[in-house]
Amino acid sequence: MRLFVGIPIPADIAQDLYPIARAIRGLEAQTPENMHLTLKFIGNVQDRIVAAQIDDALLHTCFSPFDLQVAGLGMFGTDRKARILWAAVLPQPVLTQLAHRVESALFRCDAISGQLDRRKFAPHITLGRNRSASRAVVGQAVADHADLASRAFRVTRFCLYQSISTRDGPVYQVMAEYGEGIDVPAPEKSRTGDNDVFADIDFSVGPER
Repeated sequence: MRLFVGIPIPADIAQDLYPIARAIRGLEAQTPENMHLTLKFIGNVQDRIVAAQIDDALLHTCFSPFDLQVAGLGMFGTDRKARILWAAVLPQPVLTQLAHRVESALFRCDAISGQLDRRKFAPHITLGRNRSASRAVVGQAVADHADLASRAFRVTRFCLYQSISTRDGPVYQVMAEYGEGIDVPAPEKSRTGDNDVFADIDFSVGPER
């Protein structure tokens, strides 16, 4: 099971962002349903007990709700090739604080701490992965959408996602949610056991789709 932690993007904003990457030939556009802002990539987890430990760590990660707004585009890559086209967000200190708290919580999970990367948090929403588009074309899209701005949206929850490989590309499935309105047990307790959110998951193959 391949896991990561992220913030979902409202459906209307994702629908507005989708045509940008879709219009670039050679770019594999992220579907609106898959759009998210990654807080921390975890990687492969093969054990339900480890997944439950991750769930407990995230469940006790507190933050205050905050507003986010998409503003402009960017790209990751080299001087020769663009790798990822992404949407930026306006600077938000509470977002950075949340990312650091999520990272700290995950590093306290001994079973996965060794596989976590230590790259600096760079908030972005992936719009497309480059297959054959020239860097100049992707760069032009970034320039053309320099004034891109979404409505502000309220972030009250973040999610633990599973990445599922399909013939049509990856599908990101929400495994658990954390934040406002979520019942948090006392620190010495967990929500594992009869209510284990991973009880029905076959970790060898992932959920059927």
